Order: sequence, then C-alpha cells, then structure tokens
Amino acid sequence: MATGSLTDLLSQLNVQSTHNEHSQVEETSIQLLENGCTNPGMALKYCLIALIQQDKYNKALSVLNKYKAVDTKYGNQLKMEKLYIYYKLNNVTKFEKLYSSIVTDDIDTLLSKPEGQIEKLRGVLHVRAQFCYKNGQNDESYRIYNYLASHNSTEVDNTTELACNERVPLTVEPNMMINYPLINEISEDSYDILFNEAIVLAAQDKYKESLGLLEKSYNIAKASDYQDDINTIELQLSYVHQLLGNTADSKEYLNNLLKRLESGSQMHILAKNNLIAFQDFSKYKDNINLLMRELNIEKQNGLNIQSFTHDQWTKLNSNAMFLKLFNNVAVQPHLTRLSRTLHNYTKIVDNINLEPYQTQSKKLYHFATKAVNSSTEGSTIGAVLLTVQLLTVENEWDNAIRLSELFFNKSITSNNELTDDLITIVYVLFELYNHVGRTHSKSLLLKKTNELFNSKDFSKITKSSINKLNFWKHIAFQYLTLSKSTDGRKIFKQLINVKYFKDHLMDENIQQILNENNEDSFDFASVSNLVASVDVPALISSGITPLGNNSNRSQTVAAGSINRVMKKKLAARKEKKKQAKLQKFLATHDVTNKSVDLERWLPLKDRSTYRPKKKQLAKQTQGGAMNKQTEQALDISKKQKKNTNTGSKKKVKKGRK
Repeated sequence: MATGSLTDLLSQLNVQSTHNEHSQVEETSIQLLENGCTNPGMALKYCLIALIQQDKYNKALSVLNKYKAVDTKYGNQLKMEKLYIYYKLNNVTKFEKLYSSIVTDDIDTLLSKPEGQIEKLRGVLHVRAQFCYKNGQNDESYRIYNYLASHNSTEVDNTTELACNERVPLTVEPNMMINYPLINEISEDSYDILFNEAIVLAAQDKYKESLGLLEKSYNIAKASDYQDDINTIELQLSYVHQLLGNTADSKEYLNNLLKRLESGSQMHILAKNNLIAFQDFSKYKDNINLLMRELNIEKQNGLNIQSFTHDQWTKLNSNAMFLKLFNNVAVQPHLTRLSRTLHNYTKIVDNINLEPYQTQSKKLYHFATKAVNSSTEGSTIGAVLLTVQLLTVENEWDNAIRLSELFFNKSITSNNELTDDLITIVYVLFELYNHVGRTHSKSLLLKKTNELFNSKDFSKITKSSINKLNFWKHIAFQYLTLSKSTDGRKIFKQLINVKYFKDHLMDENIQQILNENNEDSFDFASVSNLVASVDVPALISSGITPLGNNSNRSQTVAAGSINRVMKKKLAARKEKKKQAKLQKFLATHDVTNKSVDLERWLPLKDRSTYRPKKKQLAKQTQGGAMNKQTEQALDISKKQKKNTNTGSKKKVKKGRK
C-alpha cells in the first residue's frame, strides 16, 4: 500500500479514537498491521485499547498471538494493556509473569518507597488490586487500595470509586481494617459506597445496620434507574433478610429477580442457589440429579471464576461438591481443604448413603487419628471436624473429645502459636465439655490456652485479627463461667490495649467486669437485664433443654459420655429394674405346674396334634399335601407282619365268575 494511504489511515485512527468509535479503531488498526506501517507498536496498542473498550478480551489475546513479532519488539509500550487483558481472562500464570517484570518488590517494600516512585505505577497497582481480589488475595488488594486512597491529594483517581474499591476486600475479610483503617468516609449520595459499606457490616454480623444502608442504597439506585445495580442490591437485600430470619421477604426478592433475569446468567444462578437453600432436601427422597440440573451446575462451571468473585465461586463450588457427594459421585481432590476432605471421605466409606453412620464414624475415627499423629497441617483439620460430627451423631462423645484433644496437644507441640485451626478446635472442645459436663477438663483447656496468651504481650501488639480478638474475649467469659473472675479480668485488661477491641468489641458488661472492686467476686445480679426479655416457656416449647446440675445431666446424656463410676452405677440400676420386672411377671404367671410340650421345636404342621381345617382338605388336589392319618397309613414300618407259623396254605386261584 502507498505511503499516502498509510498516512490517511493513521489520521483516521486518531480521529476515530478521539470520537470513541472503538469498532472502527479496531478495523483501522488491523488494516495498518496487515499492510505494514511505520509504527506498528502504536497500531497494536490502539487495537488492544479498542478491543478492551468493547470487552472483547479473547479476541485481544488472539490479536497478541497473531502479531507476536510486534509484541516482542514493542512490548514495553503494551504492558498496561496486556496486564489488563490477562486480569480479565484470569490468566494467572501470564499475569504474574508480566507483573513481576514490571514490579520486582513485594507489597511491603513497594508501599514503603517514596510517593514519587509509586505514582508511576499507579495504573499497574489498580489492575494488581483487582486481580488480587478476584483470586482471593484480599489482604494485598486492600493494602493497595488503602495506599492509593491515602495518596490521592491531587485527586488523580475518583474519590468515590476509590472509596468503593477500598471497601470491596473488606466484604470478605473485614478484620483487615484493624491494622489499616479506612481512609474515605461514607457518602450518603453514592449508592455504590452505601452498598459496599452494607456488605462490610453484614460480614461483621451487623445485619440490622447493614439492612438500613441497603434500603438507602436501593432507593437511590431506583431513582437513578440502573437496572443491573438494582438487581445486585436486591440480591444482597434477600441475603441479609435471610440472615435475619425474614424468610418471606427474602423469598419475595429472589422470586422477583428470577422472573426478570435471563436464565443461565450469573445473577440468575446466584439467585437460584439462594432460593433453593431454603429447601430441606433429603439424600434418600429427593432426586439429586434433578436438583443439580435445576441449579444449572454445568453453566455455573462454565462461567467459573472469570464471572464470579473468589468468595462466590468457593461457596458455589462447595455446594456442588456436597451434592455430588450425596449423589455417590467421586469428589476429586483440588487445592481446597473441603475437596481433599470429601475425597478422603469417599475413599474410606464404601457407600455414604447406605452405610450406617456408626460404621462410618469408626472408619473415619481411625483414619483421623492416624492423620493427626502424622501431622496437623493441611486438610487434617477437615478430617477431624468431619469425624467429630459423625461421632456426635452416634453419641460417641468420649471418642469425639479424645480426637479433638489429640489434635489440640499435637498442634501446641509442633507449633506453639495460636492458629485458626487451633482456635476452631478449642471452640469444639468447649462445646463438647459443656455437653458432657466435664468442668475439670474445661479448666485444664483454659490453663493450656492461657499459656499461649501469656506468651504474647498484647500491650505491644499492633497487628491482630478480629477472629483472635473475639477468641480471647470468649476465653475470658469461659473463665467467668467457672467463677474465675480474676483470670477473666486479666485477659480483658490486656485486650483493651488493642484499639480495635476498645472501639468495636468493648461493651458495658466487659466494662462492668473491669470496674469490679473485689476481684474475687462478681455480681451476676447486675447483669440480670440481659435475660429480662427472654421468653423461657417459648424456648422450652421449641425443644431447648433447660440447664441442670451435673448429677442430673449425667443421667440424661448418652452412656458413652459418662465416666466409669457412673457407668457401674447405671448398670447396677438397670439390673435391679430388670429383676423387679421379672419377679412381677412370675407372680402373675404360674409356670411351675405347666407341662412342657416335647414337640415345641417342631413346625406346627409336623406335630401330632395338628389337624388341618376342612377348607384345606377340600382344596387338596392330586399330589397335594396329605393329612397326618393318611401319612401314617402309608408308613410300611407300622404295618403288622403276617404270621408264618400257622402252616402253609396253598393259594387257590379263583376262576371267572
């Protein structure tokens, strides 16, 4: 092509890009690349930008592969566009490789550099933060957005968008704000900020506050008439109503969404999953294949994580795995703990639906014990929790406690640190001890756990997590249940040195505990207002068992949860009741003068006293059953023998008459 025509094409490209005519920019750029031009790098860049603006990411990747020589030569000019394409396609390998060539430092080193050096990478950091959130790296995503929001004095980025993006990772892990507080405050004018803030509150279990912000956001979005955003807010409204127990309101939102949304779309799949979550299905009565078809599992797997967030995809995939499990379909082990746990479950148990839970619990108990003795890392915690669930179903409380204690002791021995797995097991042990009534074991557990607490100086801690702060708060209250208010008060005194605990987790009850003058006593009457509004008869009628002392509870709990002394007493009591019942029976039944039937072991029809009914005789046909008398007549051994001593008599042949 002549040089003049190339110049015309370049001028057209500039005009088209100025007027945002993306499809024409794409066509013109392809013509320039096909026919040759003086600056193919710029043409390829314009082409990629036009494809990105049209959301044609797969086509953009194919263009990069087709013009690989241009990409190799002018790759430095295309890094930002390529990085965004890899992020949108969730091509983790290529994204990480390209990002590491642009940014060589880790997140801590990078964000500690002078502001001038980081400003050059501001666009790259935006893409990196989005990529991290999509792949579950929420901590790094929040750190980046928190930094960008705190270094936006010239308002390079839109403040409202930054405030929204800053809150997005907190919707999954709200405890990150302990160490890095939010920069931008809530704006009542933006329904996006209100929506994200409402999800953060829901993640913190503040459902009523979340519902209030969602309703404000919903009203603003309806006035703006953005249907996609309205659908998203309605889905979250249904979820919060479900958490609050407002089943009718939640179902109403979901049914309205399913009527409007296109079948098979991302939002439709989420709404359908949430609606079916209200159904209590049975692995014996329901058709799980039909249920999976109704949930559109195949379409869900096709969308994958490119359409869903990491948190959404994890929950949807977990639901699908459980359905496959109860449908007797093998669960393949992936990177998640749940998949590895269910995979081992299907290998150990022959048939999950048909094999009794007693057999399953025994098999899993031996497997989990060996796994814990080997290591407490990886998916061992999954096997332990699954085994404990099955053991409690079968009232095997001793084995459940024994397995949990084994995991706890092994974890402390191998790693003298409070991990999330260890926190979970401590919670489980508290529940088991409370059910069985093992007060002494509970005291020993508190003592061992408190040793980990004392090894840390909470007054010097600047980084923690909501999970751990709530855990130590729980430990302090457990001390109070054992009337050890001094130990509980010591923990509270150290916890109030953490700013987040003092601002968000502190309440009037804890303050009252700390203000007690006498450390050896605690005035429980002062907190009676906590239970003043509780409807006790309604709780009892709903099936909740009232609390009692240990002596009364030991008679009602399962035999496996009682100690040896109580087992002997219970066995003696049962034997005494059995003898009393036998004596009562013998007193009303005279069995001494009654003759014993010698034919009592024979079938009824073979006894000598058996007489068939007339109807049975009438129905007999040739070859049918005969009565006892007829059978005896045919018995040759019972016939009388002829007398041979009377002499022989000549037989006289009778003639014809």
